[in-house]
Order: sequence, then C-alpha cells, then structure tokens
Amino acid sequence: MFHPTTQLTGNNYYATTAPVVQLFPALDCDIEADVCVVGGGLSGLSAALELAQRGFSVALLESRKIAWAASGRNGYWLSGQ
Repeated sequence: MFHPTTQLTGNNYYATTAPVVQLFPALDCDIEADVCVVGGGLSGLSAALELAQRGFSVALLESRKIAWAASGRNGYWLSGQ
C-alpha cells in the first residue's frame, strides 16, 4: 500500500512540475451531502463537478490523492470527442 503523499515515480514532466498537493485529514466524523462520489479519478472528479454545478452538495472521497491511479498515469490526457 502506498502512502497518500507518495509521488509518481519516474522522470517525467507531470511528476516534476505538478504543484504540491494540499493534504486533508481523514474523515473522522459524520457529514451530510446530497451525493457521495467515491474516487478522485477522472470520472469521479467529472461527476462531482457536474453535480456541484447543478446545485447538489457533493462529498468526494479519495483514499490516496486526486488522480492517483489510472487517471494520473496517462499524463492527464482525455479526448473530448
């Protein structure tokens, strides 16, 4: 298991130029939201943003850091077509 502060490995542009990510404490209390999105990858972030823009209160939960897994491994490229 990787610690949330573990950075992407390798000598690549994205790992070396990305700003330092603000870490938040683990959720240790009850919260209320209209929607809970589990996972801060591309799909989770997109869903959370769309819902928030439509007036829903959204809780986004991520166990590591935003775009940690597959969304961060592809250089954050996405085709809009």
